[in-house]
Amino acid sequence: MKRMLAGILVALPLLVVATPKQASALVIFGGHHHRRWVPGHWVIRHHHRVWIRGHYV
Repeated sequence: MKRMLAGILVALPLLVVATPKQASALVIFGGHHHRRWVPGHWVIRHHHRVWIRGHYV
């Protein structure tokens, strides 16, 4: 039982580090982190209107 718990405790941080994460939307200005919200909007691509969700830049 102790070996199993020890194995889980060792594997958990490795699993967290190994999982792919979404790219961070942080922009660094003078050592401070600023995230600017861009609201959802329509964009014309290939002669069609496409809705772009709101996102941080």
